[in-house]
Amino acid sequence: MSDKLEKRLQELGLNLNDLNPILAKDSNYQLQLHQDRLAVYQLVDKHYVFVDFNSKQLNYRSQSHLNAELVVKAVLGKSKQPLKIMDCTAGFGKDAYILSLTGCEIIAYEANSLMYALLKDGLNRSSIDNIHLQNMNALEHIKSCSCDVIYLDPMYPDNKKSAKNNKNMTFLQQFVGHQQQSALELFNQALQSDVKKIVLKRPIKAEFITNTKPTSQIIGKAARFDVYVLPNA
Repeated sequence: MSDKLEKRLQELGLNLNDLNPILAKDSNYQLQLHQDRLAVYQLVDKHYVFVDFNSKQLNYRSQSHLNAELVVKAVLGKSKQPLKIMDCTAGFGKDAYILSLTGCEIIAYEANSLMYALLKDGLNRSSIDNIHLQNMNALEHIKSCSCDVIYLDPMYPDNKKSAKNNKNMTFLQQFVGHQQQSALELFNQALQSDVKKIVLKRPIKAEFITNTKPTSQIIGKAARFDVYVLPNA
């Protein structure tokens, strides 16, 4: 490992020993610095996986009408005031980023240390100051969270075609894995919290979680957001 890479990990509060057990899942991936970004390089496809909040895709979305974003519609609803949001499954942080642009404060949890390292590095290279990232399992904190909304976007099995065409999705499936059981546990814990609302992102054709019908839904082309308004609201 290069000195620069070791220094970058230290800046993130990590070392290679934290990440080696995860990287060992697939020897085709290597941790590198690529254009001053912490990245995982896929040797076969020659593809870099990293987090960049200055990407063209996110810049385009941030410059469009934010209120048209489905995740904003689902999480903020009719609220005209910024909310405090607990994002239990941060992943690449795209939804947290979009929500941060509305002025909301996001406490983002990512239990996988490799995904956390990439996301933390991306945040450090950005000017975002209202996303607070935690390298923890949200399940241990969800019942005691002090926030308005709990947001859940767990990994579900993807169809082979979309996974093949989305290198980041392939990375998530390989190193983070499917989180169906975790989604059930998080949802059940969230129901016992003091939040006003739970928003759960689901595959478009998936059944309701625990067969619990949501209060409302925001439906897109590939995914939907099931909104559960709790008695605390």
